[in-house]
Amino acid sequence: MSSHSITRRLFLNGIAVGLASYPFEKVEAKEQLSVVAQSPFIASGVAVSHEGEIFLGLPRFPGMEKTFSLARVNSSGQSIPFPGGSWNTWQKGQDGTRAFVMVNAIHLFRDNTLWVVDQGAPPGSQPQAGAQKLVQLDVKTGRIIRVLSFSDAIMPPGARFNDLRIHGNLIFVTDSGLGGVIIHNLSTGKTLRRLSGQKVMRNDGIHLHKGIGGRILADGNGKRPDTASDDIEVDASGTWFYFAVPAGPLKRIKVADLLDTAQTDNQLAQKVEIVAEIPSIGGTCMDTHGNFYLADAENSRITVLSPQGKRATLVQDDRLISPDALFIDRHRRLYIPCPQLQKLAFLNNGRNEVRAPFLVLSMPLPESLEGISLGEGVEG
Repeated sequence: MSSHSITRRLFLNGIAVGLASYPFEKVEAKEQLSVVAQSPFIASGVAVSHEGEIFLGLPRFPGMEKTFSLARVNSSGQSIPFPGGSWNTWQKGQDGTRAFVMVNAIHLFRDNTLWVVDQGAPPGSQPQAGAQKLVQLDVKTGRIIRVLSFSDAIMPPGARFNDLRIHGNLIFVTDSGLGGVIIHNLSTGKTLRRLSGQKVMRNDGIHLHKGIGGRILADGNGKRPDTASDDIEVDASGTWFYFAVPAGPLKRIKVADLLDTAQTDNQLAQKVEIVAEIPSIGGTCMDTHGNFYLADAENSRITVLSPQGKRATLVQDDRLISPDALFIDRHRRLYIPCPQLQKLAFLNNGRNEVRAPFLVLSMPLPESLEGISLGEGVEG
């Protein structure tokens, strides 16, 4: 399949989706959303244990140098360092191999352990060897279960871990620096780097990363963000690997193809399918019915995209400023961190306009939405 034919075809579980604009009726739903956490530091990630404990990822963006990177929300709604000690107190110049440096994502899966994606260096800096890592923790005790870091063959200079999903024994992590996906087998210890630097993993220069009202994000010199493969999902069956840069479009490739080492990255790139056009998003989640939940940063809303290509607004609220990595807990509650990223100077024409506290909002999911049947969260 040529790259031209890829861009002309849109797929969602085999059903065509039109390229037309995606109009929605505005839905005011503040009564549905409740504040479940307030953080003094930017909170861009959220995960909820099977017992209902909330954890937050607190990245070290400019102005957030004192962050403790990973937090547990206590019964009073306060964010406290987790697991505690030196893991939460890193400062510039210190060893970053056994401390959280730049937490970009957190997630919790079926086994009720917490995974943390640490880029190993603040924005604009290069991580020391071993500082860029994946960390698995016991949610009850804070015990470090596993720390995974990889050689330059898997994470070459310029590569940056972004988001993570687990299906069975396979960990999937996107590289938003160079573009690519890392697949690590927890059983065998073997690791693959796939689609490395391929155009399908990078922004195409046509889809521009935007904020509220369609404002094109850029720094004070007009430099736009150049984020490669970012958002990631694996469906409940483990058949499809989905990914997108923040500005879209949403794409997919079969997991079996990614695991087939007889295929080159160039060959794999020809098998990538475009699923749908999407607005600029901060994060996603997916339910067991195959619905995507898109954190729409342009319109301060959460959009549901069904396997049949139908779109509906779940909630729209002015507090949803740069909604980010979404999470559905075991009680079918949706959690939405609102880190205000589009107000950071490097995305806001040089002006830093973020204001604490940083909210995490939550709402119960309905059984259906405008004819779309909604499921539970995919836990891997």
